Amino acid sequence: MNPIHENELIDELTRAFGRSPIQLNRRQETDAEIVFLPTGSDCLLALTTDSLAEEIATGLYDDLYLAGWMSVMINMSDLAAVGASPLGLLISEILPENLDGPSIQRLQQGIRDACEACCTHVLGGDTNSGDRLVMTGTALGVCRGRTYLSRIGCKPGDVLYTTGPLGGGNAFALRRFSHVMTPGVFPSSGMHRAEEIDPARGGNRIVRYRPQARLREGESLRGIATACMDTSDGVIATLDQLMRLNGAGFELTPGWESLLDPAARREFEAHGLPPWAALAGQHGEFELLFTVSREDRELLAEASSRAGWKALELGAVIEGNEMLIPLDGGTIAFDTAYLRNLASGCGTDIRATIGAMLAYDAKIQKGVQTDVND
Repeated sequence: MNPIHENELIDELTRAFGRSPIQLNRRQETDAEIVFLPTGSDCLLALTTDSLAEEIATGLYDDLYLAGWMSVMINMSDLAAVGASPLGLLISEILPENLDGPSIQRLQQGIRDACEACCTHVLGGDTNSGDRLVMTGTALGVCRGRTYLSRIGCKPGDVLYTTGPLGGGNAFALRRFSHVMTPGVFPSSGMHRAEEIDPARGGNRIVRYRPQARLREGESLRGIATACMDTSDGVIATLDQLMRLNGAGFELTPGWESLLDPAARREFEAHGLPPWAALAGQHGEFELLFTVSREDRELLAEASSRAGWKALELGAVIEGNEMLIPLDGGTIAFDTAYLRNLASGCGTDIRATIGAMLAYDAKIQKGVQTDVND
């Protein structure tokens, strides 16, 4: 498989670090780090840290409430992906000197509301001033019974599921940055791309992006899921990482498009983009993608029912290192490394990213009637 630039950078940055003898997971194997607690405890400690910098600097999160909300959710989602119950959160805020009182209050309200939604609390943190806003969270949680979810463990024959509809995160990013696209460059939908339309007033655009960490879902999957990872970086990036770690591939089920968030699909269609593009961007919706052995599907149904949610079947684990997607009567093997590396190749240039996806789709259309197994 072609290398992933982000993985290579992480390997380089951590090469000189020793691994703690009380740490269970190896590098890249889990969304949060898992360590033993003192002897006698029936829990494992889960820790994760994540920052919002680029998302704020580029204007993706230009709403301070959303920036506060996401500083919590990006960390809570990592806990969810290992099946941990949150203990609390440390928050570091670098605040620009020109940020006024009401703006700071809105930022803090986003943090507060996100903590309430996750039934957790801010335990402490740090505040500094700087040239631009940067938010960093460090979340702590526990995995009871000394069991946790890992990215490692799925095998061919396992069933692939999602905890909810997909594509909402990429649709949000597309809408936020679509104002840079001028008429004639990309297919026009006849709608003002930069406008946010309220569905209650007859529109069909997404007007709010408030992802929720799937904590109860993650907890109920411990002991059942063979592998798990959140979609914070998009679905294709998530499946690509799982392929690399498990030495197996994935095939999406026919009709996978029905698992796309309807409003997200309309957003991509409005820009002349195919449905698969909703899975290919690097801004996710923070659902969990997980696998379960076919023998344990009834256990999954029982556990998810008790917890008040329903798993959505997305596909299956297959032999080989490829991602197969049914499209227009054929089955296409997607170059997940190419699509995943678009983030580092194009950066925040939405024109370049959309152009690359359209060019890739054109290649797909030329061979879509030929099954990859032929």
